[in-house]
Amino acid sequence: MRKLFALILISALLLSACTAGNVSDPTEEATIPTEEATVEAAEDGTESVEEETYNIFTDERPYAVMIDNDGNSSRPHAGLEDAYLIYEMYVEGKATRLMAIFKGVTVQKIGPVRSSRHYFLDYVFDNDALYSHAGYSPLALEQISSFGVASLNGLSYEPKYYWRERKYKGDYHSLYTSTGNLSKLASTLGYKQTTDTLPFAFSTDASVYEGESAVDITIPYADFYYVKYKYNEETKLYERFINSDYHPTQSGAKLAAGQIIIQFAKSYPLGDGTARIQLETTGSGKGIYIKDGMQVPLTWKKSSRTAKLKFYTKDGKELVLDPTAQTYVQVMPETLNLKIK
Repeated sequence: MRKLFALILISALLLSACTAGNVSDPTEEATIPTEEATVEAAEDGTESVEEETYNIFTDERPYAVMIDNDGNSSRPHAGLEDAYLIYEMYVEGKATRLMAIFKGVTVQKIGPVRSSRHYFLDYVFDNDALYSHAGYSPLALEQISSFGVASLNGLSYEPKYYWRERKYKGDYHSLYTSTGNLSKLASTLGYKQTTDTLPFAFSTDASVYEGESAVDITIPYADFYYVKYKYNEETKLYERFINSDYHPTQSGAKLAAGQIIIQFAKSYPLGDGTARIQLETTGSGKGIYIKDGMQVPLTWKKSSRTAKLKFYTKDGKELVLDPTAQTYVQVMPETLNLKIK
């Protein structure tokens, strides 16, 4: 049975099509930690990476890591199976990017790490997270500074805390890190590493919500990319697919959600002369909660960028989540042809 997963700015900005700024020579050879270095990076109080499970109720401040999802070159992913919460939403070009939240768990390889977009910061605030990314868009850079986000910019801190595993010269789908390295970097930068913040209401006695059947979910983010979840009655999990295949991971683990939140949010051009977009992640909107083969309608509210995002069931009560179930939050425009069978 699938285990349950527990849990600055830089001085110059060099923008590229998909990422920003790099203080390292982009042509240098990939720096991969030695076995000794990897073990050292994992020495944060846990004795066994294989046996531990995440604990979201610890006061450990979580890491929010931007994960590249720009085509097949970005996959297979490393570390997603150990995140207790994963957000997915649009970036430019109808590609999506993932933001994985790690809390109370040691992960020796996470990535590939990619650049920030400004609207992801709303979810960083929800988690009071230490924010790991590889560069940023201009607006994200501005807001990371103005909001005082605890930034762990991989392009400033490779190869000491991040390393490259390039498949070809100039490969930018190649930057990786670990929770041990992020912990050391956060300590070096003087960031606080504890919090009492959780992004949602969680309870081991969470209600069993009754609704309509939901055993097959298809989210068509683009003609070339769709996410699919298929419910496994035996495991009570939603196995995750990209297009027609299992979402590929470097460990070979099959990703599967214990619960899924669909958040509908308007998407439109940012208007800065680039292909970048804006997502309306504040205000209010609709959503869907999916668990145990069932779906229930939701509404969501977020009064400001730094206010907590809250979801409500049709009776007006706040949604309560199962803390032992890996959660995916799929942010998408309501205009997409979402299919739930």
